[in-house]
Amino acid sequence: MSSARGWPAAIRIALDDAALINRDDIDIDGTGIIDIAYGPDGGTISGKLDLPRARLRLGGAARAAIPQIEVRETGLTVRPVQEEKRRRKPWRLNLVINAPQRVNVSGKGLVSEWRGRLTTSGTVDAPQIDGRLDLIRGNYEFAGRRFDLSRGDITFSGGGINPTLDIVATAPIDGGTAVITIGGTGEQPRITFSSSPALPQDEVLARLLFGSSVANLSAPDAVQLASAVASLQSSGRGLDVVGQVQRLTGIDRIRVLGPDVKRGTGTVYAGGKYITDRVYVEVRTDGAGYTATVFEIALTRTLSILSELATLGGTNASIHWSRDY
Repeated sequence: MSSARGWPAAIRIALDDAALINRDDIDIDGTGIIDIAYGPDGGTISGKLDLPRARLRLGGAARAAIPQIEVRETGLTVRPVQEEKRRRKPWRLNLVINAPQRVNVSGKGLVSEWRGRLTTSGTVDAPQIDGRLDLIRGNYEFAGRRFDLSRGDITFSGGGINPTLDIVATAPIDGGTAVITIGGTGEQPRITFSSSPALPQDEVLARLLFGSSVANLSAPDAVQLASAVASLQSSGRGLDVVGQVQRLTGIDRIRVLGPDVKRGTGTVYAGGKYITDRVYVEVRTDGAGYTATVFEIALTRTLSILSELATLGGTNASIHWSRDY
């Protein structure tokens, strides 16, 4: 305990499958050695960690705002005190993080597994991350369709926490294969649509959103398609038409479902809202006689009850069980 030497300290922490973070949106376990050292020149956090399991749920929990309380102290005698201004010593980082598998990222239509190796340097105030996460497997749901992730790279180049994205997802459409490419960076992602064989972007979106060619769209469908294409070309941040409608109407979820031949419905538009954290209500219609109201009640994190009241198909109820591995 020497003030002349800057209060030196050295701590070694051995972790064995320790729960580093355990929240609804982030769940990370770690194994390895962490060394914390402090001296006259500042502190260093170094070591190597293996992540046997990590789970990130997009939109799993909202950050609570911390209220600012105005405080006024009375009855105190204020005495001027002159203190020496000392420059705060930096805390430097030197960590190696190895995740051979089971880095699960889910939510917002995405279910995927990643692996990779990252190194963290710089300081606690300005961390620098290098390395890459590679896709193992996964899928992405868009407009009622399931896309299989065929390629995925998330690259950190030492410029802070803003990785470069290179993710490709594919799904069959009428006459070919639709391709969604997510590029750009984590802060400014870019989403583009293409197909094989090559089709114009509006044609690809028409077949994805409505299950039909541009030539067969109704007037309302054509207006929605034009807005989607304009958003992609002007914003540079991907397809956000649905997000803008959600913000304006207060609806939590908007979906477009393809035609159902067995039920006799056309393209179905659905909008839903969470009444509470566990109760979700959704209204569906195809504008041609079919309407339905769907209730979903979450009993636990994995078990829920679904009930549907529809003009076609009558009333039905079911129990839904799911689990992430």
